[in-house]
Formats: sequence, structure tokens, C-alpha cells
Amino acid sequence: MATRAGAIPASTFARPLRYRGNLPLRVAVYSEVAGAIRGGVLGPGQLLPSEPELSSAFAVSRSVMREALILLEEDGLIRNQRGIGRFVVDVLPAIGLEQLQPIERMLAAPGPAYSVRRRKANLETSTDFTQRGLHVPDDAVILMWESLIVDDGVPLALAQEWVQGEDRLAASHPGLKVELEERHADPVSMLAVLSDRFGAALGPGSCEVSVSTAGSERAHALEVASASPVLVLTQRVLLDGSPIYVAKHLIAPEAGHLTVVQTSSP
Repeated sequence: MATRAGAIPASTFARPLRYRGNLPLRVAVYSEVAGAIRGGVLGPGQLLPSEPELSSAFAVSRSVMREALILLEEDGLIRNQRGIGRFVVDVLPAIGLEQLQPIERMLAAPGPAYSVRRRKANLETSTDFTQRGLHVPDDAVILMWESLIVDDGVPLALAQEWVQGEDRLAASHPGLKVELEERHADPVSMLAVLSDRFGAALGPGSCEVSVSTAGSERAHALEVASASPVLVLTQRVLLDGSPIYVAKHLIAPEAGHLTVVQTSSP
């Protein structure tokens, strides 16, 4: 299939998808195209291949491809010029809560990731929170990391992260437990390690947003008053259709704001 004039060949960034777990095909296609845009393979103002070319390159139906393109347009990554085609936007929106990413990148977007300072790396018995989030029994042993997200020495967030139960992790993802133990001193979050290992196969994820106060112990870590309001992000991430990661991130006021891209309904 010929590429239309001015468009980058679909084969440059598209390939037949390997369906993983419960991830909808339209979301998998969206992730591949969004990654090409965010990674600079598709530059600002670039004309995309036609819908038939893209559906052929990804080996998906036209309806799946169309749904993925609608999602990309809704998230402000592409624009549709009637009668001509779809283009990458000239200025990309800041990445925020709409994309699954480590907390140090989420807070810093669109700039470089903030620093991560590890406070704890422990094996612990599951709690009510991790039992619900990871679907593990009450006697499961899980790995927990607690870290500060720091910008120029100023604490912006306290990240508490847990990974799937030790026994299940060893059986389903051999070597991951050892990798996490070896990397506990690295200045990155646990989700960053998982993202490095699994790439686009990781997900989907969810992020619940609530508001609370810091409390005495967490306030000491964040260097704020115990009554200081904090934004709480509760994350849950799947891999191959099963929960692998949960986290609570307490965001201090010094972190500024997080972005959620929104568009009006058609």
C-alpha cells in the first residue's frame, strides 16, 4: 500500500500488535502511536499515514484504528484537517494523569524526571490496602518501597509502592524480585523499574485522586506541617490482566499542579 505524499511510512513506527491480557486493541494502538509522537519519531506537524495504511501496518480492523485515532485526537496529540488528513499537533500537551508513568516523571512533565530518594525498601506482610489492590492473601509477603520525590532538595511527594506477592511474583515473572532487590538503591521509583522491564506491555493502570492531610509522620518526611493538605494519588497497575503494583503518592503543595487533558464532547 503506497504512502500518501508528505506522510511518514507507517512501517517506521507501526508493526502488527501482540495482544496482551485485557488491554483493548484500540488502547494498544493508541499507546504505540502516542509513543512515536512523544519519542519524536512523528514530529510536530507531521502528516500521519492514512487510516487504511495504519490499520494494515498494525494488523487491526479499520474500526479499531479509527477508535485509536479518536483517542489520540481527544488527548490533544493529533488534529484532523478535513479533506487532507491527520497531523501531529505543533505543541504537545503536558503529560499528566492521563498516561501511566512513574511519579517522578508525572510531577516533572514536560521536563526531565525529578530525583528519587529512597527511605525504605522492606519485605512486609500484606495490609488491607495491598490485599485489595494486589489480590493477595492476608499472610502474603510483599516488597514495599518508600521514597521521596525531590526537586533541588525540596520534597514534593512521598511515594509508597508495593509489588505483587513474593511467591506469585517469583512464579509469574522470574527474576523480577531479584532485580527489584538489586535496584533498591537506584534513584528511581518502583514503577520506573517495572516500566523499564515490561515497556508497553505494562498496564493498563488506574489513578484515584483524593485530598487528605499530611499527618505527623508523613509531614516530617515532606517537611510540612502535620495539618498541611496533600493530594493523594492511589495507583493500581495490571500486567497480563492481573494486578502487579499498587501505590499511594502524597503530593505536597510545593509540587504545583498536575495536568489532565480534556476536550469537549463532539
